[in-house]
Amino acid sequence: MKRKKKTRYLWLIPAVLLLAAVLYCTGLLYPGGSDKGDDASADWMSMIGDDRPLSLINIPGTHDSGTRFIFPSYIFQDQNTSIARQLQNGYRYLDVRVALNKAGDDLLIVHNFGTCRTGAAVWSAPLPFSRVIADALAFLDAHPRETVIFCVKPEHADDDMNAVRALIEQKVSEAPERWFTENRIPTLGEARGRIVLCRRYEGDLGLNFKWKEQGDPEVLENPIAIEGKDTFTLAVQDRFHYSVSDKWAAVQYTLRNTTATENTFCLNFLSTAQGTIPHPRKFAREMNDLFLAEELVPGSRYGVVLFDFADAELARAVIGTNLIP
Repeated sequence: MKRKKKTRYLWLIPAVLLLAAVLYCTGLLYPGGSDKGDDASADWMSMIGDDRPLSLINIPGTHDSGTRFIFPSYIFQDQNTSIARQLQNGYRYLDVRVALNKAGDDLLIVHNFGTCRTGAAVWSAPLPFSRVIADALAFLDAHPRETVIFCVKPEHADDDMNAVRALIEQKVSEAPERWFTENRIPTLGEARGRIVLCRRYEGDLGLNFKWKEQGDPEVLENPIAIEGKDTFTLAVQDRFHYSVSDKWAAVQYTLRNTTATENTFCLNFLSTAQGTIPHPRKFAREMNDLFLAEELVPGSRYGVVLFDFADAELARAVIGTNLIP
């Protein structure tokens, strides 16, 4: 009888697990976070002079910007706010990963094999590239003295690159006056009210932002990779397979040995995917706390600093280091 009493409610275990799975998939338990923020940073670029090159502005950015709603979120979610909210919070550099849809006639926002979506439920519509463009242009309509940098990377190596490139160029051609597509670093005056296209692929439109992947876990004394382009230099710290402690050392090194100049764009990523099964939320919590505790020096040339789970406080910390005007 005792044995029966112990096993009487064992059937509840799979039932509870099934219920949790249903709630997760419907979005009721989805760790998407709040889309609330601080609008105080929506117009911060308006206080900077027109003649300053973008490379000499300290710009907060988001890594894998479109991943607020993605499945499985445990390993692929890098942000818990929408693109629109990121822009309102002051972020001006968006990391946009794209892939062809099944029909091959449109581009979707993705992260690895995960498809980003417009809502929390797994059956929500995929997030199209056009929606991200529309969000950026709507923001720029309301804040015409700002700019938004799109760093576009085709995520799937087996996609037809000619088709991907053609679809990107088609989107640009729909409103060419709203884009900056030259392969040079513009001044803020040239970029105001426009999306600045940076590309991590071969093409004719936009700044050449291709850099060699930095997934090697070997810890380097100098983690910054310097890559010369036709009209400018790219300096990138994106060591995404470091431990949190090693990654923070790489971020700190880049902050303290900044290489941003009039002709050098510097990108400093805080994101890491330590371990076999990455958990960006956990790592971001540690990295972001370390960043907020760092004593940043106003007037230093930090370039673009990119965050996972980016919030308004982190954006303000970067924005505040700019000397205005």
